[in-house]
Amino acid sequence: MKHIFLTLFLSLILFKSYSQDRTATEPLAERFISYFNAEQADSLYMLLSDEVKQKLPLTNVYAVFSQLKPLGNLLKNEYANSEKGITSYIATFEKSSMVLYLNFDKNNKVAGFFVNADKREKAALKAGEEPVTVKTSSSVIKGTLSVPKVSQKIPVALLIAGSGPTDRNGNSALSNGKPDYFLKISDSLRVNNIAVLRYDKRGVGESSTTKTEAEFNFEDGVNDASALINFLKKDTRFSRIIIAGHSEGSLTGILASEREKVDGLISLAGAGFPIDDIMKTQFKEVLPAEDYKIALGVLDSIKADKQVKQQLKHGLEVHFRMSIRPYLSSWMKYNPQTELVKLNIPVLIVQGTHDIQVNVENARQLKKAKPDAQLVLIEGMSHILKKAPADREQNIATYSNDDLQLHPKLISVLTQFINVIH
Repeated sequence: MKHIFLTLFLSLILFKSYSQDRTATEPLAERFISYFNAEQADSLYMLLSDEVKQKLPLTNVYAVFSQLKPLGNLLKNEYANSEKGITSYIATFEKSSMVLYLNFDKNNKVAGFFVNADKREKAALKAGEEPVTVKTSSSVIKGTLSVPKVSQKIPVALLIAGSGPTDRNGNSALSNGKPDYFLKISDSLRVNNIAVLRYDKRGVGESSTTKTEAEFNFEDGVNDASALINFLKKDTRFSRIIIAGHSEGSLTGILASEREKVDGLISLAGAGFPIDDIMKTQFKEVLPAEDYKIALGVLDSIKADKQVKQQLKHGLEVHFRMSIRPYLSSWMKYNPQTELVKLNIPVLIVQGTHDIQVNVENARQLKKAKPDAQLVLIEGMSHILKKAPADREQNIATYSNDDLQLHPKLISVLTQFINVIH
């Protein structure tokens, strides 16, 4: 199943391509797959448009189930496009390379669904890249391992993406552009004889999960990172393992490093406060006073594991939908400062001064919590690790500028830290 595991509120402000059609239909696509897997034909039937119901009576839906069940459960869905009033998704099967194409009309009803070959283009591997597949109890993680051609053992960095539907290259389904900051880091470190493993988060890109959005929690992402660390430990080509987590991935990397022995940790634009504090700060910057007050109440209720009683509107109903609340609650349990102290390994904290999503104070708090950590503030670097203006609107515009390269100081900072670890 595809998850929009919390995308910070600012992200939806940044990426206006996240259309109202998709806001309404994405939960319905999740529901369609849930009904299919549970063989709840009557519930699935209620999602169909009147035109489809005329062509596919309820009795025939059971026949469709029996025909498709040999393909296994539907594991995830991926937004495809929105054209001429139709919003389309593609869902993968557990036991087949075939996929289910699912279309919604302008009334947010299923206008049709059919099974066909997967016609999506898959990025070709470049020289020195290897495909990686790692299975856990509830996920299949797909990634790319980039390895320099050298005879001696070399360090390897595991890149962990931040919030939202972010893939192995650092691209989000919520963005018009493809900033490719993880891909660019991988290519640059490889030139410096450092291997890199980057991966699609579960439910994103080629990675899948058997859990629904309502079942997913923050620890699942930590489990996936831990599994990838163990995968790297078995590869005799590598001398040491360094975790590099970006944004939300910073906390994921910290927690995974507590579980599995690694040689170093890099926090890239990582939060220094619990996520509810971060969200409150972000909401304050973009919400009207009335909506901000509602958001504060909802966050406090979720953290206290209490029922949300506020009336949600103006996009808050998407951010705080029922199915995402367990994930938020599990995320709120962790304070990055408290967790970072537990690590007894070299730590590098990298923060851009023009980051409009995670400000410099977060990095300073992480440094305060772990004084022996190295803190590097890169002047003019944005949240996507590129050079950007301080002005918010101009900064936002860089997110969809595919031609922008990484900030020129970033790779040297990462390389120097990795190379001094023994």
